[in-house]
Parts: sequence; structure tokens; C-alpha cells
Amino acid sequence: MKWLKGTVEKERRALEGARRRFISKPTEKRLHSVRTAGRRFRSLLEDVAELAPSAKLLGRVKRAAEQTDAARDATILLRLLENSVDPSERHLAEPLLAKLSAREKEATRLAHKRLRRARFTGSRGT
Repeated sequence: MKWLKGTVEKERRALEGARRRFISKPTEKRLHSVRTAGRRFRSLLEDVAELAPSAKLLGRVKRAAEQTDAARDATILLRLLENSVDPSERHLAEPLLAKLSAREKEATRLAHKRLRRARFTGSRGT
């Protein structure tokens, strides 16, 4: 099962690398990379659970996704509204956009704080 261990390790390193890049500079793009790598890794772990059980690691990956949900949701909503507002009504939307921007910043700050402590290693080296 070397191939499976190698694949799990490759995806673990990809998620850890994305996490480290986000920690060093928390941007929207880097948050997206953490979430994408996490989804890919979570799917792999769920699909191979019978061959290589790693419930502890899977739990860590799921928690990391949960810790980034609010930041991603706020970012998506903010971008949607920014792109939807008619320029002639922009002044009416500014208070809402400012509030959403503040929510996005706070959620990203919390995701950054929580992901600083995250580690994607499991039991028995997985």
C-alpha cells in the first residue's frame, strides 16, 4: 500500500503548504487554496477510509474547513454585492458593503488565528 501512503502524504503536504502560505499572508486567494486543498484531501481520506483509516486526521481536516467557512462566505457575499450594485446606487449600498467588509476581515482574522494552530498529521504517520 505504498502508493496509498504516498498519495495521502502528497495531499497532506499540499494542504499544509496552503495553510502555511495563508498564515504568512492571509489573502482571499490563499484562503481559497486552503479550502480547495482541504476538500481534495478530505475526499481522499473518506474514499480510502476502509484501506487506510485515519479518523483523527479526517477530523482535523474537517475542522479546518469549518474554521474557514465564515471567511469564505463573507468574501463571496461581499464580491457578489460589489459586482451587483448599480453605480448610480453605490452610495446607498456603501453602509452594507462596509459592514460586510468588516465581517470579512474579522472572519479572515479568526480563520488565520485558528489555522495557525492547525496541524495535518494523523496517527501512525498518516
